[in-house]
Order: sequence, then structure tokens, then C-alpha cells
Amino acid sequence: AGPLSSSSVMTSTTHITLRVRGESVPVTVVEPAQGEGAAAPRDVLFLHGYARHPLDYRLVLEEAGSRGWRVVAPFLFGNNGLQTPPRHFWSCAALAARTVERLIGDGLLTPGAPVFGHSTGAAVSYTLARLEPGPSAVLAINPVQPSSSAPVTFMLRSAWMNTKMFLGLAGDGATARAVLSEGAGRFYRNWLSRPRPAFELIGGLRAFRYERLARWVRDGAGTSPLVRVLYGCGDEFYPAHAGIEGGLLQAFDRVELEVLEEENSHEWLLFRPEKTIDALDRLLEG
Repeated sequence: AGPLSSSSVMTSTTHITLRVRGESVPVTVVEPAQGEGAAAPRDVLFLHGYARHPLDYRLVLEEAGSRGWRVVAPFLFGNNGLQTPPRHFWSCAALAARTVERLIGDGLLTPGAPVFGHSTGAAVSYTLARLEPGPSAVLAINPVQPSSSAPVTFMLRSAWMNTKMFLGLAGDGATARAVLSEGAGRFYRNWLSRPRPAFELIGGLRAFRYERLARWVRDGAGTSPLVRVLYGCGDEFYPAHAGIEGGLLQAFDRVELEVLEEENSHEWLLFRPEKTIDALDRLLEG
């Protein structure tokens, strides 16, 4: 399918399979189409949200590519194609760390490249600071927060979130419908292939705690990157954001929180590619 965005700069997308400790991890790479005299693209890692595929964020990845980023986006969390899908937050973190180490080792990702992520991927991005070298900066977009929500509650909130987007109650409805319709087939094929581990991961995401994150980062060999959190205040899953900054300061030296009062969906970035990549560009300028 053609791009839904109107970027004037063409991008190219490739798909590779990475072997990570016996697992076959699909990786999507989006980068500027290289023309004569074009500057070398800058690497950035993207980590997706629960049970979504990197291609569900195609507008965002293409926008990044059009601005000179080479986006490396592995399919990890809730990927039921893995032999052992992650079933709780910390197994997500371990899988991401092993994948990044392999990407760097195979020359597919620049050491110390910044990372941006959404939801589960955003919170997992924090944990990469324990690597050496860790990311130079982290942009976390509506990250998973400490929560006691049961899986059934999660599913009900998910249904409300999608209803809002389809009806245009959470941004531009036409773009939201196009994005979600495009990704729905991947989502349900993946979910229904092995529903038990996918459902278990919903409950397992409740294992995220700032105190354990601080220990996780301090026990590693990495350094403390700049962490910036973009938080749409209408988040259906994690409506309370007051503790984010203080919680993250247990693990990192530099934390910035920007609350987006105008964004009233957990998945606002899916149809706000320009705003998302503006934030990524500012992160590296800061």
C-alpha cells in the first residue's frame, strides 16, 4: 500500500530476520531513499507498544525517514511468532537488550543510538540504559506506568480507546481509521495464533515498578541518558501522570516530562507523525 502521509522525501523500507539466542526476530528498517550527495542517515531505535507491529506505526517511521533518520524497529512485545514470547515486563526488557546487542554486533545499529518508543516499548526503552554503550537519549511516548489493572480492565479500556479513534473523538478520525484498519489484520493474526501468552503479557506488564527500574539501571554498566517523556493526558490506560518524573529520577539524572493537554488517546502518535518526530528532533538538539 502507498504511504498515508504526504512527505515530499521518499523513504525505503526493508525487512530482515535477526537471530537472537535461538529466536527469529523480525526487524523493519525505514530510511531515506539514498540519492547522489545525500547525507548519511542517523540511526535511531524504535520500540513498539504491546501486541502492535512496527508497521502499525508506518506514518511515524516514514516521517522519521523523510527527515534523515534510519529507523531500526524490531517486532518484540507480544510477538507470538517467537518460540518463547515475553510474558511479563522484565522478560520484555531482557529480550530488547539481547536484540539491541545483536543489532549492534551485526552492524545494523550504531552503538549509543537514541531510542524512542511507545507504551510498552517506551518503558522498555528506559531499561536499555543498563547496556554499554546505552542509548544517548530516550524519548518515551505514553509509557507503561506502575498499574494494578487486571487484564479484563485492560481489554475494556482498549475497546474504548479504539472506539474513540474510529469516531474521531481522539484526533483526526479519517487518519486514525486508515492507520488502525491497516494494522488490524496483523494484530488479530498475531493475537489469535497464541492467545494465552498474549493475554498473560497484559497481566505481566503490571510488574513494572520504578524502584526495580532504578536497580536494573544501576546494576548495569551503562550511563544515564537524557530521558524525555511525552504524555497525552487523555491516556485511557494510565490516566495519572503525576508520578512519572519523580519515579524516573530514581533511575536517571536528567528527566523531562511534557504533558500534551490536547492529546486524549494512548495511541495519539499513530496519526500525529509530524509532532512525534518533531519531539525526536528536539530531543537530540537538547
